[in-house]
Amino acid sequence: MNRFFFLTVFLIVFVAGVCILCAAEPEKILVTDFGATPNNKTDCVLAVQKALEACKNKESAILVFPQGRYDFYPTSGQHRFGMTVANQKNLVIDGQGSEFIFHGIMGVCRISHSENVTVRNFSVDWEKPLIAQGTIVDTQNDWVDIKFDTKEYPFEITDGKLFFLGENWRRQVEGYTLLFDKTTKELVYRTRDNALGNNDLFNTKAEQLDNNTNTSTVRFHGKPKIKPESGTLIALWLGRYIQVAFNLERSKDVVLENIDVYHALSHGVVAFKTENITLRKVDYKTNEKKNRVFSIIADGYHLNTCKGLVKIENSTQAGMGDDFLNLHGMNVVVQKRVDDYTVEVGVTGKTGASYVLDVGDEVWFINGETVQRGETGTIKEIKEIRDNSKLIAKHIVFAQKIPDTLKEKDALENKTWTAELEVRGCHILKKHRARGLLITTPKRAVVEGNYFRSAGTAILIEGDVSYWYESGAVNDLTIRDNIFEDCFSSGFSGDWGHAVITVHPSFQPQTDNTEAYHRNIRIENNIFKSFDYPILFARSVRNLIFANNQLSRTTTYEPFAVRQATFWLDGCRDVLIEGNIWSDDFLGKNIKMFHMKQSDLKLKDRQIQIVK
Repeated sequence: MNRFFFLTVFLIVFVAGVCILCAAEPEKILVTDFGATPNNKTDCVLAVQKALEACKNKESAILVFPQGRYDFYPTSGQHRFGMTVANQKNLVIDGQGSEFIFHGIMGVCRISHSENVTVRNFSVDWEKPLIAQGTIVDTQNDWVDIKFDTKEYPFEITDGKLFFLGENWRRQVEGYTLLFDKTTKELVYRTRDNALGNNDLFNTKAEQLDNNTNTSTVRFHGKPKIKPESGTLIALWLGRYIQVAFNLERSKDVVLENIDVYHALSHGVVAFKTENITLRKVDYKTNEKKNRVFSIIADGYHLNTCKGLVKIENSTQAGMGDDFLNLHGMNVVVQKRVDDYTVEVGVTGKTGASYVLDVGDEVWFINGETVQRGETGTIKEIKEIRDNSKLIAKHIVFAQKIPDTLKEKDALENKTWTAELEVRGCHILKKHRARGLLITTPKRAVVEGNYFRSAGTAILIEGDVSYWYESGAVNDLTIRDNIFEDCFSSGFSGDWGHAVITVHPSFQPQTDNTEAYHRNIRIENNIFKSFDYPILFARSVRNLIFANNQLSRTTTYEPFAVRQATFWLDGCRDVLIEGNIWSDDFLGKNIKMFHMKQSDLKLKDRQIQIVK
């Protein structure tokens, strides 16, 4: 009886397990069965879209690209992206190591209103990138000569003006121009945007000096701001925010992994109101086979008003046109108080970020003067205000009575849509412009085990209600076990940061009693190798810890910092500096304090001095 019973139970469990495994096994679909043909350079957009539509009918599916080269063109009209995933679940797109080559103005992949989607295992590049690269031959007071590879970057000169030519586009220089060292391929020391000259230098008067088989030298007439070394490489942007590569919108559980991005026409990944994002080994690379120093046109990852957990792992960047990561929400500015339950907000410009608010979202009411979070409210209704057919404003109606103190120029911050962040095992290099990680989120954030060698500040924590209106005052940020080496080699005081790590909200403390904006930032067990003074610039932080780090001086570059202080602290409270190990020759080893009492700082490193 017992043997029969146990045998029956075993069979039931076995059959159930087999059924579960069978149900969980995704159905394999090949893009080649829908007309996509690798290695012949024909447009595969419509074939890929038909294959994606076929995946919709499956409980779970894996769309496979047999390894090869696949070309994507914008000729199909309605498709702005090579792959569009909408209203789908349980989908894997597997490139199996393929090359995805794009043509003209388009993006790589859009994922919207979808859940449990993984995209993996391919590289991305453009046949004709929208950045041109040249080599500086000579620079004089009134002109600069630049040699171009005419096969990679064809151009024509019309009426004395140079136009680069691509696939159905013809463009002048528009956006950044950056200088790269001919040996290291890093940004040239102490240069930033448009170091040679602004766009007028390249768009006013050009003269072709020669026309060899594959190269041609162009003389740009104008006064260069500097005279870089002959052989210096220059990258010329032909546009800025043209088309995002990967666009994630209102989706959940999205994974991008093992993707090499050699070029894209704007940001690498843009996400909006997406929950749980994993970006694993998504590398922005310069195409060394083509001797490029550039990759994508803008940020690596720009994640706006997301929630859940954002994980960025084992990713390397080079050649990007902006920051590696920008994670934030948006402050929605109150235009007026309509009644005790309703406020009016804008819909255009930087203050018109009402698109981040939805019915059911919980928001913080933000004091526009102190920038402190106050009470919360839940959105009950959103009414569109129109002048004839034109949308001119929105009325945000709350389920609860709004605070009596809420007034014009205060702000609303979406509390529901805020994300946790983990960044591990990444390499943030000096081969791209601007900063490394930009972090503004109230949820837990961990930056651990990364290598930073950035041209600007390695980590920037901002938050403002005055310019970008990016929200997310930090409540819990840990920066540990990272290496920071020769960062800030292009950093002047300004928008590229103020130190290796910069905490710089727009809010400025006025007295030594002003409450801090950010909270709970711990910088522990890191290695700093620096040629210059500034290590930490921190404004308006409560509970700031800098402990058990190792700091040594390098001689890679000459120091040039405007602020010759290791720590520049403004309006911070409950600061602890202890247990750090300093090389004898480290510059500064000092602290400058503003809007702070002596009791705001606990200094236990005897090597460090407070200076006025």
